[in-house]
Amino acid sequence: MMTRLFGLLIFCALLSACSLSPYRVEQVNRVVETSRQTSLSCMLDVPDRCSDGSALIDLSEQDMRNGKHHLTLLEVGEDALLIRVHLIRAARETIELQNFIFRNDDSGELLLNELLTAARRGVKVRLLLDQLFSGNDLDYLVKLTLAHANFEIKFYNPSFNKAKMSKRDWISAVACCFRRFNQRMHNKLLVVDGLVGLMGGRNIADRYFDFDTNYDFKDRDVAVFGNTVIGMQHSFEPFWTSPKSVPVQHLRDVAKQLLAGTPEDLPPYTPPARFDALLNGVENQVLIRSKFIDPAFEVERLEYFSDLPRKLSHPEESQAQDITRQLVGVLNSAQQSVVIQSPYMVLSGTVRKVFRDLRVDNPQIELIFSTNSLASTDADTVYANTHKHKVRYVKRLGFYMYELKPFPVDAPEFFPRWSLLMQEKEQGISSKSNVSGDDSTIPIPAPRVGLHSKSFVVDGKIAMIGSHNFDPRSEGFNTENGIIVWDEAFAQKLESLIRRDIEPQNSWVVAMKASKEVQESLAADEHVRQKAKYDTRFYGATSLFELIPGREPVPPDSPDFYRNYFSVGSFPEVVKTRRQINILFLGSFFGFLEPIL
Repeated sequence: MMTRLFGLLIFCALLSACSLSPYRVEQVNRVVETSRQTSLSCMLDVPDRCSDGSALIDLSEQDMRNGKHHLTLLEVGEDALLIRVHLIRAARETIELQNFIFRNDDSGELLLNELLTAARRGVKVRLLLDQLFSGNDLDYLVKLTLAHANFEIKFYNPSFNKAKMSKRDWISAVACCFRRFNQRMHNKLLVVDGLVGLMGGRNIADRYFDFDTNYDFKDRDVAVFGNTVIGMQHSFEPFWTSPKSVPVQHLRDVAKQLLAGTPEDLPPYTPPARFDALLNGVENQVLIRSKFIDPAFEVERLEYFSDLPRKLSHPEESQAQDITRQLVGVLNSAQQSVVIQSPYMVLSGTVRKVFRDLRVDNPQIELIFSTNSLASTDADTVYANTHKHKVRYVKRLGFYMYELKPFPVDAPEFFPRWSLLMQEKEQGISSKSNVSGDDSTIPIPAPRVGLHSKSFVVDGKIAMIGSHNFDPRSEGFNTENGIIVWDEAFAQKLESLIRRDIEPQNSWVVAMKASKEVQESLAADEHVRQKAKYDTRFYGATSLFELIPGREPVPPDSPDFYRNYFSVGSFPEVVKTRRQINILFLGSFFGFLEPIL
């Protein structure tokens, strides 16, 4: 038995290094060079590659000349898609796009075709994707590889040098090469002509742009104008040239299909009718100004940060490039408050120490954390660790912890397409991706909502927006990027957005369960008695609480908290008992997986 296991491990290790031979690479390159489209839709002597004019490009060029910076918060998913399409059409020279997930659903296909159109105009387009969740359709990848000479795709850290992984590949990768398999590129970045940059939490899929009728993320990006964009563009280069980034045509399964025969060209693309309103606004400069320039903040100090590829593989470089250290330095400066928003509350040991020290140095400091509930999350295994440590976060570290409801009351304001999404859902329009817990809540004619933004604000003066989740994965495995802004107006705007998310109509409050003495003291309060559902099941020492209608919101450490709130249990609105049991099981017996989940 041991001999077989050892043999399997040796086999997997060899397979993980099984890249194409130099001869096969030469063959594939020859096929690609002779089959790729090279014709241009724009004559070489036409200025700006037939690009659309853009007030956003103009703003950034002006900022670069004047040494200024402007930032625009992108809270609405549809607007985040609109600005991407607008900037791609405005590109004149280069487009660099780096992302963790790129789904081939409606939004992903729209952006791919916009990128291809730009390449056919003469723009150099480079697309760098993490392989784990971006290579599901081999035929489509092969066609994209041959679509145009100006359009290049690479996959970061492809397991077994393949684009598409089978279930057996997943198991083998975990069994034999887990450390390598677990190192992912979590960065999100779009840079156009080295002039305008977008970064934040959004991946490329319907659910990040408010076009998924089943599940949508409340997420956040920031558009950057000015000289900082140059550093954003430079951060892309080490990833593009890294040995871990492999041209798609050099992956074994893609190469096999390329050498088997030249595939058909990509069929003509027609955007779905649901994108008509968005596409009609792409070239409307008045609309673009009102959405992205008028609300922009002029800031004096900001810093873009990004990990290097092969994170922690070069100890001599890691000290200077450790972005977690940079973020910890900002958090350590807090005097009055830290307001954090992240889809996962699984704090690393480093971050926990920061908050322990802050609490000791300033017992009155306000620590707020906005995150997902089990009913809103798409990551059950991660939530299991959140649930396991709630006492640590709430009682020992003193966090005011809030969990997003799956159907927040303010959803129609968070998602301007809300009524359209309900109509599309009724019509049977759906995205191509399933989400954990899709069937675990009471069905309603609207999408379930999850939280995906990663931001914090310190003392209402310093803000961070990026891909970093403040968890062990972000600290030790994933590469991450983001931006730190020292500007009070910008920071206070961001904080107000997070505080809106934790209002009682949108989030539950996490607190310790009421003691018997507290329950008895409230027995005479008729409103509390009618609403109270004290959670006596073995789900832990904490519970989620709902504000009693007509009562004032107060923090969990207020003497009036249990008089103003009633318990809704540990997993409200999750109707599948099996999902609740899984959370308890994972949290109890698989805690050792916490650093890698």
